[in-house]
Parts: sequence; structure tokens; C-alpha cells
Amino acid sequence: MTVYDTLLCLYMVSLEVANDCDLEPVAYEFFTQAFVLYEEEIADSKAQVTAIHLIIGTLQRMNIFGVENRDTLTHKATGYSAKLLKKPDQCRAVYACSHLFWVDDQDGIKDGERVLLCLKRALRIANAAQQMANAARGSSGPVTLFVEILNKYIYYFEKGNPQITSATIQGLIELIKTEMQSDSASVLPVSDAFFASTLRYIQFQKQKGGILGEKYDSIKV
Repeated sequence: MTVYDTLLCLYMVSLEVANDCDLEPVAYEFFTQAFVLYEEEIADSKAQVTAIHLIIGTLQRMNIFGVENRDTLTHKATGYSAKLLKKPDQCRAVYACSHLFWVDDQDGIKDGERVLLCLKRALRIANAAQQMANAARGSSGPVTLFVEILNKYIYYFEKGNPQITSATIQGLIELIKTEMQSDSASVLPVSDAFFASTLRYIQFQKQKGGILGEKYDSIKV
């Protein structure tokens, strides 16, 4: 861990304290300095991935920001996430940003439309990552990212996000099946097991019944 990584961690700890003490201007300044540090001093790609996820996770827990300040910070976090060096890292950071727009313990932060925009953006990045893998290997790239995004869709579906419908989930399931059945697909065992586990979970909810089971009833696995 470099001195800058340590400094970023200290900023995040300070942010938690500022949040607990209801010091919005102080917290906003700490975030501003954290973003400056990220942009100017953290150059290693792996360190950037760790740093942006740390920032996203901390911002998700903040409950003192007004609408304008929170929008500014979430915009910055999402923007930096989409600029990470590797496409898979971009994808995972962008879908992590969806949690900035839907926070369970904060009633005022449930923006289903912006959650969906994050997930769609992550899906486009995943598709771009697969196309790059296709060009490099001469075969289809792994579908792990698509399965990860499917699980995010399922999470928000169960949380009651009206923008995430059973039809949307069905479409993503069919997309993944098509990719995995491709003659040239590079299906890693972990991807296959992850997808199978996800489908078993959906089937379990369907069989269990109740309100949640009814939500899943129209989804074919």
C-alpha cells in the first residue's frame, strides 16, 4: 500500500466521522480531496479499481448530503468508474454505482430509473469487453460479466424497483443462454456454475411461492 492509498483510506474514515457528526460541508470537502487524490496521484490500474470501489462504498453509506451535493459526487464516481483501464473493471464499478441511487435504509434515495441506466451502461461495457475478447482470441469471450449483471437485476427486482421487470430479466437470461450455446463460446467452469446457481435460485423462488414467488412466476428458466 502506497502513501496515497493510506491517505485515501484516512479520507474515508474521516468521512464516516463527518457523516456521524452531521457535518455536510466537511464531508463534501473530504470527498473533493479524495477525488483529487484519485485523479492526480493514484496511477496504478489495480490501485484505481480498489480506490474507486472504496469511494463508492463510502458514498453509499453517507446520509447527510443534500440532493445537489450527492448528485455531484455520484456523477463523479460514475464517471471515474467508466474510465478505468480494463473493460471488466469498468463494468463492475459502474454496476456498483447503481447502489448510489438505491439505498435501502434511506427512503429518499430510490431512483429506479437511474439504477436502470447504470445497469444498462454496465451491460454495454460487458458487451464491448466480450467483443474485444472475440477479436483477441478468435472466439467468444467469457460471459461472467453478463451473469454478474443479471444478479444485479435480480437484486433490484426483489427490492421493488419498478424499472426492473420480469421481462427484462427474461431477456437477459435468454441473452446469456445464447452466448453460452455459441459454438465458439469460451464458457469458463466458474461462469457456468454461477449461471446455473442463479437459475436455481429463480426456480427456488418460483416453487416457494408467496409474493416473491409470484413476481418470478412468468420467468422461464
